[in-house]
Amino acid sequence: MLDQVEVFCPHCFANYFVSPERIPEDGVTTPCKKCGKSFTMVKPSGDPIRDRASRQQGFVIVQAKKSRVSEQEPNGSSSREVARKKSAASERFKKKGFKIGVCAAGAVLLVVMGVFYFWKSSVHSRFEKGLRQTLAQASNSRFEFKVENVTFSSLGGLTSTQGCLHGLALSDREARKMVYYADKVYFQVDPSKKQFITEPFTLRVNVYNSKIVLNGCVVEAAEVDGWQATFRAKEATTELEGTDVLTGQGIEVSLEFKGAEWSADPRFLLGHANLGLKVKQVEAINENVTKNVDIRLTLKNGLFPKQSEGAQAGPATYAETMKTKWAESKAVASIERCSLSILGSAVQLAGKLEFRNPSEGNEWDLSFKAKDFSRIMKFIHRMNGDTFDRIVVTLVDLDEKNVSLYAPNTDSLDLSLSYKTSQFKVNEKELKPLT
Repeated sequence: MLDQVEVFCPHCFANYFVSPERIPEDGVTTPCKKCGKSFTMVKPSGDPIRDRASRQQGFVIVQAKKSRVSEQEPNGSSSREVARKKSAASERFKKKGFKIGVCAAGAVLLVVMGVFYFWKSSVHSRFEKGLRQTLAQASNSRFEFKVENVTFSSLGGLTSTQGCLHGLALSDREARKMVYYADKVYFQVDPSKKQFITEPFTLRVNVYNSKIVLNGCVVEAAEVDGWQATFRAKEATTELEGTDVLTGQGIEVSLEFKGAEWSADPRFLLGHANLGLKVKQVEAINENVTKNVDIRLTLKNGLFPKQSEGAQAGPATYAETMKTKWAESKAVASIERCSLSILGSAVQLAGKLEFRNPSEGNEWDLSFKAKDFSRIMKFIHRMNGDTFDRIVVTLVDLDEKNVSLYAPNTDSLDLSLSYKTSQFKVNEKELKPLT
């Protein structure tokens, strides 16, 4: 028998439960009770290409979900043996000592369950309070993080806690729209090990008039010698006006932070942070654009303002601290590694930025290397003619300085820029000092 399945409004992500059996063969159009816009639900055709085209047209595919058939255990006992066992159990239960033992065990079990329940309730309350405080501090005057409801499993293990976040979202107050939204996020927390992990969930993003759907998302976090978090997504699809523009697979974002109070000013934390990004491959309109992306950024001696309870943090707060305080702590930001393949061209990027006061005295170096660079130029010409024309103008300017953009024999590009020494090199050939 077919059960009801959950579907989402493609306009506002409101969820509904419908029975696939009630969907006619030619589909059905219904208005959304939340946003008022209409959308069409259709049954899957069995052809993945045809179903994908239907989704691009704005249709919602209602996939039937069959209920599992329970397995039957073989009955190897005869009716006489079953009757004998029932009789023995009945005689044992009639004994007075057995009844007293059962009552005592039940009382002990009831007390243990009561203590366990109250202990679990306190753990759940602390977790929810800490979560809402964290979301409030991460919000600012424009963007707001919020969760509609948090529910917990009654058991969930002796030390661990299981629950679900309902309606986790990031909203843009000025535009009055939802930017990020996850309907349900099932999670497990182990307070003794300070670990947090979610089950795979779907995240919907609505930015710059495009819709991004990330499937198979998992978040893992731990607080050991600082804290670290990892976000993974099995697949991400970007739609622009109903057409799949970009599709990414194997996405992983990691963040690590270690910090302590800054001795010069206890209002700030002095910390070291690492940010990593890995992407298996990205396709644009059925063409492989990039693959094997591996980026790692590091920050040493960065200062971060502490947030008082109930206060809201925001980009402006961190930007002002970076501008005025990072020179005092001698902060250094580095591109530890950056390698990827763009249209078959191997690209590498490295750099370092040392903060000074005033900010005009910042010292930074940057290097860029690419092989088979002409493939990138051809892709830029195909995607954006204006950008290609600007690059051509730059090539003419470089030719006037007797420097080629890439080596004719190897088709490679090697750029290095040093702001400290005002040097700019192209394929080991130095240009005039920057002014």
